Amino acid sequence: MSARMELTLARVDERITAVRAADAEKARRRPAPEPPQWWIEYGIGARRTPERVHTGDCPMSSRGRPATAQSVREILLTVPEAVACPLCRPDSELGLLDT
Repeated sequence: MSARMELTLARVDERITAVRAADAEKARRRPAPEPPQWWIEYGIGARRTPERVHTGDCPMSSRGRPATAQSVREILLTVPEAVACPLCRPDSELGLLDT
């Protein structure tokens, strides 16, 4: 490899390192995204039906996706298999009785 080519590769490597460092610094300065207000946890399998609902900041939520208060109410009232998380109690927060 020629000296000129080595110098060019070194400059490219330096630039890549600088860009990555700048991107990392920007990522550190961004505030963390707010957790969703509500969370629906789904079962495993082909049907993937709702199993449990949580408040958005519940540490027990998994395998799910963010939801609206209306969709959480609907699931608690219409899906017999779905339950409210006993830790975060979204049913209490929504003003529903435990179903």
